[in-house]
Amino acid sequence: MPADSSPISASEAMRRWSAADEPLRILLVARWPIGAVRAHLLTNYSALCAAGFRFTFVGPAGEAFDRLRTDFDGIEGLEFAAAPVEGRRCRLWPTIRALLCDRRYGLVHSHGFTAAVHATLANFGIAVPHLVTLHKPLHPNQFPGWIGCLKRWVLKRALHEADAIVTVSEEARVNLLEHVPSLRSRAHRLFIVADDVKAERLTTLLRSLTSRMLSPLPSEPIAA
Repeated sequence: MPADSSPISASEAMRRWSAADEPLRILLVARWPIGAVRAHLLTNYSALCAAGFRFTFVGPAGEAFDRLRTDFDGIEGLEFAAAPVEGRRCRLWPTIRALLCDRRYGLVHSHGFTAAVHATLANFGIAVPHLVTLHKPLHPNQFPGWIGCLKRWVLKRALHEADAIVTVSEEARVNLLEHVPSLRSRAHRLFIVADDVKAERLTTLLRSLTSRMLSPLPSEPIAA
């Protein structure tokens, strides 16, 4: 899938979107669609589809992505775009970029640190709203050496570019701010959506972001 690097203005992207007579489509990116990420998707995204959202999933070609596709079999309006894998590497961003340049999306929703970096790179010059969901904490020795320092810098840039960041608990939010203290200035864009809340808060946040009017989530859990 070729990647078009031509920039598209935010106003042009929204013009294309508003002219479309189709359900709101979100580009969902997951580098590792297994474990906590897979459980989160299976718990929430059937309900989000029922709420009117449609999703295009991007992930690494292989067994895990095929299994995710099978898990969602029968749900209307889902699409899956597999990115090529070379050894242990998977360059997600060209696939994401090609999709963003080819079609209207109301939101990019990346899951995990690696997906967030690739989505940010692919979204450069297009400026589709970007939501990052983090499923794992950062660790002190996660980025060793000078290459690690570079990766940490790139990750920080990606998180600062995000329109909103979701963590799964208050502890995870504290961990994120400990490792990326510069995000304290953007604390109003950090949200907690615990797994046991199911899809209600996530639906509220997605609708807010796709309308480009970020508003706080309710402070109390929403009754199912």
